[in-house]
Amino acid sequence: MNKDAIYSNSPYFIKRLLVNFQGYKNAKGRYGKLFDSYFELFKSLWTKSGEELEEYRSGELKKLLLECYRYSEWYKKKFEALSVSEADINDDPFKVLYQLPLLEKQERRQFAESIRNNNPGRPTVAVGFTSGTSGSPTINYLDKESVNLSFALWKRFHWAIGLPLNPRTARFSGRIIVHPKAAKPPFWVYNYFEKQIYFSTYHLTEQNMGSYVKKLNSFKPVLIDGYPSAIYVLAEFINKNKLSLNFKPTAIATTAETLHDYQRASMEKAFGCKVYNQYASSEGGAFITECKEGKLHVNTDTGIFEFLNLNNEPAAPGEIAQLVMTSFRNFKTPLLRYRIGDTVLLPEKQISCNCGCKMPIIEKITGREDDILWTKQKGYVGRMDTAYKGLEGIVKSQLIQESPDSLIVNNVVDEKYSTEYETKLIANLKNRLGDDIRITINLMNDIPLSANGKFTAVKRKFKIDSLLKDNA
Repeated sequence: MNKDAIYSNSPYFIKRLLVNFQGYKNAKGRYGKLFDSYFELFKSLWTKSGEELEEYRSGELKKLLLECYRYSEWYKKKFEALSVSEADINDDPFKVLYQLPLLEKQERRQFAESIRNNNPGRPTVAVGFTSGTSGSPTINYLDKESVNLSFALWKRFHWAIGLPLNPRTARFSGRIIVHPKAAKPPFWVYNYFEKQIYFSTYHLTEQNMGSYVKKLNSFKPVLIDGYPSAIYVLAEFINKNKLSLNFKPTAIATTAETLHDYQRASMEKAFGCKVYNQYASSEGGAFITECKEGKLHVNTDTGIFEFLNLNNEPAAPGEIAQLVMTSFRNFKTPLLRYRIGDTVLLPEKQISCNCGCKMPIIEKITGREDDILWTKQKGYVGRMDTAYKGLEGIVKSQLIQESPDSLIVNNVVDEKYSTEYETKLIANLKNRLGDDIRITINLMNDIPLSANGKFTAVKRKFKIDSLLKDNA
């Protein structure tokens, strides 16, 4: 029986002991002297000028490329094929980087052992796995420096939005907290050592959510973080039932899923605080975080970002772009020019931000490339939440695009839903996707979460690149 199975089948008091034992280990491994030094460094870099950041990035890139050249079997072969030497890396690390081919998801998954950095000064201290939303999970090796560095960056995000170093936190993620068939509270477990209460995202039903609100009122979190779909469901319950809270969090921080405007509005109304979005992949990719001014900053001190179109060329302002990143977060499992599979909407033009951070801004984190709809008439369409604006009665909705001219809409509705709203929704969708698309509406009792606890709001089931080749 594996560790997860033992936890799942243990009585509640054993679950608490196991969570707190792991919490103790986490706190000890994540927050040491290395963390402290990195935290101070990253706070200082937050408001550095572009020139100062470029100098820092050049040094980190040189260090990363040299370690890959010396200790990674995968990258050493790439450098040899390009006749790249250590002298070339020291002379112009950016030139060397852009000569490398893109690293694809399948390669990252299949050749993780070969990609791994075998520097004897970087022993493996942890092994993680991605959640596997795009296929089988991918292994991720970590050394002590990479762990401390990553958590220093995460805490820098918290610091930038006004949170203390170790806030009392309510977390909603895909973690199995209590048995999936549990019918009564508690639907949560408290981690004393990290001051976190983990809430189950698999028990957020009408009959259970009152107990969630009661627990939040007694715990009074300073920060609520996790999957936006889960926090939104609870926020809607609070708003619908006009429930009052006896606390006001400093912030809500969302991650792992695309944050939609309607979700942000509902959460801010229910909890009376601002919602901040962030992007940081479990594979060790670079960071994008929202500041107090509501702007999404590309954290250029965490890596080299490339924003590419479908032809692997630099995307134009205002376009949805594929993320390709070279990350400074994890030297143990290095990522050089990694096409991570996520997309962002670029701004029409760069602006300076009043928060004081000089790092560039993107318009929106649009999610996985497979979560962006596409039609021949409109191309990429990445902001579908606006199609629901002003429509009542739709509790939850999922868009599944089977083909360029076929869209399935799965809706969970309440008593406010009407044929008038359905007709309006179809019209809104066609305005965004084109008149030629065929739309099928299905009314559902519920839309289940995926195996990792995430809610898939948008899913495209076909590849775009093959269609473009066929029409070329």
